Amino acid sequence: MEYKEIEAKHNNINCIISTENVNMGHQPEIDYLKSILIYLMINDHVYFHYSKGCIILNQILDFFIHIFGAGGFMFLMGFGMKYSKHHEPKNYIDRGIILLTQGQYVNIIRDCLPNLICYWITWKNIFISRALLVLTVDILQFSGIAFFLLALMKKLKLADHFILIIGIIMNIFNLFLSKKMKSPKNFLLSSFLGYFVITDAESYFPLCSYFIFVAFGYWLGGIYQKINDKKIFYNIILIICPPILILYYIVRSFYDFTFLPKHLSDKHYSLYPFPDCILSCMFNLTILAISYKIDKIFKGKTPNFITYIGKNMNDFYIISYLLLIYIKTFLIITRGEDSPSKMYYPILFSFVIFVLSKILIDINNKYIHFTIINIKNPMRNYVFALIWITTIIVVIYIYPKVEFYTTIWNNYME
Repeated sequence: MEYKEIEAKHNNINCIISTENVNMGHQPEIDYLKSILIYLMINDHVYFHYSKGCIILNQILDFFIHIFGAGGFMFLMGFGMKYSKHHEPKNYIDRGIILLTQGQYVNIIRDCLPNLICYWITWKNIFISRALLVLTVDILQFSGIAFFLLALMKKLKLADHFILIIGIIMNIFNLFLSKKMKSPKNFLLSSFLGYFVITDAESYFPLCSYFIFVAFGYWLGGIYQKINDKKIFYNIILIICPPILILYYIVRSFYDFTFLPKHLSDKHYSLYPFPDCILSCMFNLTILAISYKIDKIFKGKTPNFITYIGKNMNDFYIISYLLLIYIKTFLIITRGEDSPSKMYYPILFSFVIFVLSKILIDINNKYIHFTIINIKNPMRNYVFALIWITTIIVVIYIYPKVEFYTTIWNNYME
């Protein structure tokens, strides 16, 4: 039936895509994708920081995280920018400053403070080295820089498809640069460059690697607003994408291409080369298609917890990560280890972290109402200045004491 429906309408593209913006407002399938990504992210962070020997589960989780984890968040970011009412360049710049500073705030209380506490208690130099992760380029830092770049592109009035082309060029350039350029010997300079290209510093999401996801989401968001019939659109996605995905990842998993980083490696995660980006975007589209079908089963009545996660995505990211880091710090101080090694503990712990995060978000939303985003000027300027001044002071304190650097590649001072 679905094939006949597609065949009957394929001669009239306007049956699927309009020339006007007709598909506006809330899109429930987006909330489903956000929910999947958030829970997957919490599990990934728990396994990264706590698991010791859960090899099979780790590999399965690692596979899906590489396929559509961080790229999925960035795809949603670009998509959301297209649907946002605040889409002027000045709005993007303001949002970029907030995200960049929020990311630095997270670095201080997630990476720097707990490691300094462990250092002052144990006087082990490894903790002072880890405290330098205050310079980490994580997803919030990436998002801030990406908003700045989109603000410039909006100011230049670049078309959506041209923004996507620029994203592709940036990704290919970064892959080429990684093969030709060595990182600077100075760690601080390397950390700064890590915002834009891959270096030896702790930069998980260089702008050139991952902007393609934002650009794709932004481009697709423009098309999505013009979709007349999402049912037909997603039927086409489900016919085309899954076979291509299965074939590609079978080949990619068992055959190493010399011009691409090894699949599922750290370098693959930070570079995320162009072919993998395209397939990752196809995977996200497939999840959206399935989510659309599920939402139709519920007759458009999206479960409340799905909508809740979608509205509080950033809070889940920050609070869940802080919880597991400070629990880990407590366990190291009191027990000398971070967790038991049994396979099922990380699974249960991920669920506990998720529930605790929701409880804390509820408490904040109902009683405290604290968020950096909602701080008004001039107080916001003072808070933001304090965050960056604290970062500078911390680096000045830590840097002379460092004997080795905790980085993705660990090539420094060898």
